[in-house]
Amino acid sequence: MRRILQHRCLTAWLLGCLAVTLSACAADDAPTAITNATFWLWRNYDTGTDERLAEAIVALNGSVTAVTADEPMKVLIGKLNSSDVKLVGRTGVDASKAFGLLVVTEIACKMSQVEKIHTAAEQDTLHPTAYKAYKRTFVSGRDDFLAGKLKFLDWTTDLTSEFATEALAGSARHVPDLGKTKSPYGAALVSRTYLTKAATGTEWPQDYQIEAYYERTPGHMIHMFAVWREATFYGLSTASSSWLQNKMMGGFVDWDAEVEKACKSGKY
Repeated sequence: MRRILQHRCLTAWLLGCLAVTLSACAADDAPTAITNATFWLWRNYDTGTDERLAEAIVALNGSVTAVTADEPMKVLIGKLNSSDVKLVGRTGVDASKAFGLLVVTEIACKMSQVEKIHTAAEQDTLHPTAYKAYKRTFVSGRDDFLAGKLKFLDWTTDLTSEFATEALAGSARHVPDLGKTKSPYGAALVSRTYLTKAATGTEWPQDYQIEAYYERTPGHMIHMFAVWREATFYGLSTASSSWLQNKMMGGFVDWDAEVEKACKSGKY
């Protein structure tokens, strides 16, 4: 969830679900290396040192060398456990019911642009079809974060989409450039978002997201986005409908296309 989900364009494709076939080929499982890096980032977001996070970014890149602007990676990942969700204060839920999806894209943006876009309060303007109502409230100072004075930027989000009303907690972490040996791609941005309680309006009790951005080559960002989601939309479950899983992953790719559009606009 970062903005509704980073709901990411759930509305557009779900409205047409009755007009298309619900059968779809299941996505492949993620390579072990990228799964290890993804789970490690979730589990060590708060406590990992900059050096260890920089190592995780290097490990992540080793699994996504084939990703291009035209060929994103869309794969399935394993499940979180009860300890993983307790890290963000979720208790009384069955973590094994949250299904894992992972998408990696390449977008034509610079790190300085992505930091501004990802942390912007006006996510409803950046993604105009995603929300009916949207409010992001910063817990710490965004200007200080963008200036490099804060390692973390935290916020809360209250939003309503076509499908649900959500209360989210979001955070971004700056991983500094530690030099060419430890940080061959320069500084990185890691972010975590999750539902603080079950959404209302549909069956959507759990949503946990971790993502990472780094500038693999000048002006070209790699974006890793992983979500573990327990939800039902129009009777389709995130855990059992491969059609729904594929549609969500396609929506994540579309979301990044809107981010790239914002980078090209010159506003950020």
